[in-house]
Amino acid sequence: MKALVYDGVETLNFRDVPDVIAGTDEQLIRVEAVGICGSDMHAYLGHDARRPAPLILGHEAAGTIVGGDHDGMRVTVNPLVSCLVCPACKSGRENLCPKREIISMPPREGAFAQFIAMPMRNLVEVPDNIALSKAALAEPLAVSWHAARLGIEALHPSMDRRAIVIGGGAIGL
Repeated sequence: MKALVYDGVETLNFRDVPDVIAGTDEQLIRVEAVGICGSDMHAYLGHDARRPAPLILGHEAAGTIVGGDHDGMRVTVNPLVSCLVCPACKSGRENLCPKREIISMPPREGAFAQFIAMPMRNLVEVPDNIALSKAALAEPLAVSWHAARLGIEALHPSMDRRAIVIGGGAIGL
């Protein structure tokens, strides 16, 4: 398959890479849209040691499941794959899972590729009336929604529940 591979500081190459093979609990997804996150830019500029070259970046993705019981289903991707069994996962805090993996960080390649493999639990079906290019923005939208919700929940119930977001970037917008 083809992929855009981060090969070093400020170096990307579009080339052939080994085909993705979905694991027993995973779905193969034909990637149709991917956002460019600030973390992708940090990696590209050499500012993220968690993303060493060579690596396929990209974690804001949407596409279509290929094969299996869900063939043809349009999905967006939750890029965080957790173990489901540790205390953090069992308490609903998958972001603290000590075994968590995020696509675009080793050992999971990212979505700047023709295909990715993800567990079904990490996929959200996209209705036919939503463009996959918009569905790929679900992950950054979820991050900003979560941050705003946490901020409002931190206020005392008697306080006015309004927030102002100051700062640039996609999440702030």
